[in-house]
Amino acid sequence: MNAQISLIQQVDAFLPQTQCGLCGHRDGCLPYAKSIVEGEAANKCVPGGQPVADAIAQLLDRPSLQAEQSVWPIQSDGRPQRMKAVIREDECIGCTKCISACPVDAIIGSGKLMHTVLTDLCTGCELCIAPCPVDCIDLVEDLNPIPSEAFRIQEQNDLRNRYYAHIQREEQRRITRKGPIVRAEIDTELFAQFSAQSNSVPTVEVVHKAPELAVKLDAKSTIELAKIRTQIKKLEKQLSVREDQTKRQQLVELNQQLISLQGC
Repeated sequence: MNAQISLIQQVDAFLPQTQCGLCGHRDGCLPYAKSIVEGEAANKCVPGGQPVADAIAQLLDRPSLQAEQSVWPIQSDGRPQRMKAVIREDECIGCTKCISACPVDAIIGSGKLMHTVLTDLCTGCELCIAPCPVDCIDLVEDLNPIPSEAFRIQEQNDLRNRYYAHIQREEQRRITRKGPIVRAEIDTELFAQFSAQSNSVPTVEVVHKAPELAVKLDAKSTIELAKIRTQIKKLEKQLSVREDQTKRQQLVELNQQLISLQGC
């Protein structure tokens, strides 16, 4: 098992950590790395391009496959053109949906206020574009020089750390979250397992709902109980004035429902 985890980490080290989901694994690079080790083709990382496909094939001693094509031009290093998201700030309505969608927390702002992208942190993953209700986010070419291998590794390590921190914060909010979830559900247990095996990434822990919190949050049952008690009191008052077999049977059934719900 430890050997497999080590191999998955080695594959993950080659992936660009954009967490873009273009490989088909919406919750990030690590799940794709795990799937590659388990047999999935290693050529689906679009931002990594042919260099990543070749490096993983060599690591796993597999035939090299042609990398999935990108819609962006290929740079001199064999990878697609790096892109950055830019918000047209005068059109932003401050809905915060792009903030929730960004896997590396590269967007700042607050509700009903203008948002902006921290371009140095943006990976060009495109995940912020679809949730934007006013379509005010553009992708532009990253005009910085092609990074050296040493800089690329440093950048990937930083992005990986930011994503693990993002996952932990989202996990802590999961139980009390209000409003829709913008990103797909993340396999937090997988990231927790791997963070426990490495000192180089923030620790991810699965948050479990406390039993008493579950009872408090079960508003539907609380409302149903209140309705049944009201009906019972009404029937008891009516039967105290005049006996009625139909109402007596209704009272019996309501009491049974009450006991059943309280038992839950």
